[in-house]
Amino acid sequence: LVLKTEPHVSRVPISQRGGEVVEPLVSTQWFVKMDNMASRGVDAVRNGDIQIVPKRFEKEWYNWLENIQDWCVSRQLWWGHQIPVYYAEGHDGYFCARSEEDARKQATEAGVSEDTPLTRDSDVLD
Repeated sequence: LVLKTEPHVSRVPISQRGGEVVEPLVSTQWFVKMDNMASRGVDAVRNGDIQIVPKRFEKEWYNWLENIQDWCVSRQLWWGHQIPVYYAEGHDGYFCARSEEDARKQATEAGVSEDTPLTRDSDVLD
């Protein structure tokens, strides 16, 4: 059942360099939880450990940190520092570690076999 038909104009993004159509690609993103760091920043100014100069910018400081959102650190680039996350084949979770050896220890503790290969996330940090 169709109630009405209306013409619709859609903007199609075009690459400046090559003129190709740019299509959005939905992908998994990594976020850093900012609540704890923001509250420490607010407390530091309120306690006098940090002084905002000029004082009128304290309002901006509080407004920004009291309304903080989690920080997306994912970038779909070919260069940069890879996110320190490893996946084990056949395992649902992931292992956040400084090195593949540390990730292997975590995986073994989680019951992943020593023979199971670990793959590092290909995403890079902001």
